[in-house]
This record gives sequence, structure tokens and C-alpha cells, in this order.
Amino acid sequence: MIKGDDAERNVLIEQGPVDPNLELLREYLTAATRVAKRFAWSVGRVKPFIPIDAAKVDYFGDEDEEKLDAFLLRFNQLTAMLQDHVTRSILKAEEELDREMSRKDQRLLMEKLGALKPSLGFGTIAELRNKIAHTYPNESEKQAEVLNEVFSSADNLLEGFNSLLNYADGTHFGNKLGLDQVEVPTTDHPSP
Repeated sequence: MIKGDDAERNVLIEQGPVDPNLELLREYLTAATRVAKRFAWSVGRVKPFIPIDAAKVDYFGDEDEEKLDAFLLRFNQLTAMLQDHVTRSILKAEEELDREMSRKDQRLLMEKLGALKPSLGFGTIAELRNKIAHTYPNESEKQAEVLNEVFSSADNLLEGFNSLLNYADGTHFGNKLGLDQVEVPTTDHPSP
């Protein structure tokens, strides 16, 4: 049974048997919503640091580094959640998932279905996730570059989450999923 309060369980029981693909999609969307909310909060916490340069990276104390680490971790978590779980579950529910399909093909199909807007650049977001994994503490300039890029992509990642949530809710749950979109904080910042 899906986790949630008793009212939610009663609705599911009244609806009859639940498709296991939809149950999994609901669980992934619920988890992604929690991560998206925490990521949006982290965006607000690191905004005062942006733009970041190598000198700032070297100057940060433990508390500021902790904020930046949480920001990057949540960016990674949300990207992975959307790319590896939510997208695949939507495609399974749509009976469109092919085991041989690359992540790029999955993303392109999600765009074709209208679940993701091409203008959000989700492929670039996925590439950033890989860049983060190859940024090391002794490379201040590279750290600064990646942090600025991630911050600049934060609104697109959250918009992508909202887009997938809206699509899945409207297409598979009759707009009764009960999960809220995440407010996208403005990532505008002055030039260095």
C-alpha cells in the first residue's frame, strides 16, 4: 500500500486495484517533491554567494561550504530522481519504455509527449551532474565555474520537476495526486 494518511488510502481502496507502475510513479513523485522543496530552499541559501570566483571558494568557512555542499547534493539528487526514476516511471505507465532506450532518448520522448519543455535544457542539466562528480577541492577555479553553472540551471531543474509533476498528475492521476508544485526562486544575479 502507498504511504500516506488514511484518507489517501481510502481513496485508493475505493478506486480498486492500483497499477503497480502508477503506484511506483506516485512514490517517486512524492520523493522528488521532497527533494525539490529542499533544493529550492538551498538555492535561496547560496544565492548571496553568487557569482562565485576562485577567491571566494578559497575564503569560505565550514558553514558556507556546508551550504554549498547541500546545494550540490540536492541538485544531484533531484536530477537523478527525475532522470532515473520519474521519467522512466512515466514512460512505463505510458507503455513507451524500451529497455534499450538511452537517457537522451528517454528525455527526447518526454519532450515529444509534452512532459518536458526542450527549452529547459534537461540534457545540459544531466551533463552538469557529471561535471559535479569530477570537481575536486583543490581546483578552486573549476569549483567556482561549476557552482555558477549549477546555480544558473537551478530554475530550469525546478521547472522541469514541476513540468513532469503536472504531466504525470494530469495524465495518470486525474489531477488528484495532491502534490504541490515547487516555487521556483529567482536565480537572477548581478554580473561579476
